[in-house]
Amino acid sequence: MKGAFLIKPYNIEIREIEKPEIKNKEDVLIRIKSVGVCGSDIHYYKEGRIGDFIVKEPLILGHESAGIVEKVGKEVKNLKEGDKVAIEPGIPCRKCDYCKEGRYNLCPDVIFFATPPIHGTFCEYIVHPSDFVYRIPENLSLDEATLIEPFSVGIHACNLINLKPGEKVIVSGLGPVGLLTSLSAKIYGAIVYGIEKSEKRIEFAKGFGLEDIFDTKKIETKEIKNILPEKVDVVFECSGYSGLIEETIYWVKRGGKIVFIGLGTDFVNLNISKIINDELKISGIFRYVNTYKKAIEIINKNKINLKPLISKNFPLTDIKEALEYPNKNPDCIKVIVNP
Repeated sequence: MKGAFLIKPYNIEIREIEKPEIKNKEDVLIRIKSVGVCGSDIHYYKEGRIGDFIVKEPLILGHESAGIVEKVGKEVKNLKEGDKVAIEPGIPCRKCDYCKEGRYNLCPDVIFFATPPIHGTFCEYIVHPSDFVYRIPENLSLDEATLIEPFSVGIHACNLINLKPGEKVIVSGLGPVGLLTSLSAKIYGAIVYGIEKSEKRIEFAKGFGLEDIFDTKKIETKEIKNILPEKVDVVFECSGYSGLIEETIYWVKRGGKIVFIGLGTDFVNLNISKIINDELKISGIFRYVNTYKKAIEIINKNKINLKPLISKNFPLTDIKEALEYPNKNPDCIKVIVNP
């Protein structure tokens, strides 16, 4: 089979490698049909690292994945050959305290696609544990199913702070994760505002029913606090941009909550006195936990059409162009690779 290997920054090679085989009786063999290009894939492609995670050997990127079950292990009961599936990309140890508490996203020994040295899914086949593989409805395309992964981030963010109906929310940065976090917050019953500079993303967000969207091409970041109709209960910061991160504490009411989702700069300046005096609750989120099944149910029940979020498709042979497309096309929302 073919796999796309990151050799070093800006250098990707398509190599012929051995097709994986089922060795565990609870695993399934999946033919990968669709993989979303994530910001982390682009970051690895450009920098060869994300923080302490460094690409030291050729690595297959990709983790937002969907495909078709080709073969099942002897003890697999939840899936059968031919099923269309979404694939949760992390495999926790299932033994540590975090796993036993149901917080397996924090498992220190989790094996996660495309996190060095673990290969991802820009390839033709993978073998994966059946309990982290989810059948999708027939009316959901495999391309759309890749968006269950970033949608899970938004659902986890809402779960983490116990978002309540009627609470007012700002989502800062309306890329794929920001848009799907906005959608999650709307489904939870929140009143949602947005912050974004891309005209195309602003138009998409309007379609999700946001109350208002502040265009940072027209409004200075520091002026947002002065034009808000009122301070909000929650801020979901998805941009990772330091200028917006530092302003979040001025958008939220006393006793409010800020959740940092977007990965960007490592260090920012925050007014600690204001955080203390306003008793703000600040959280980060790490991936997601117990969200895939819920995300699929929400999409199916609400007949959510995710196709408009897909900007362009590429074959595996054009993986380099796929990884460079979002930076060359700033209005792009989601690129899909079809191995």
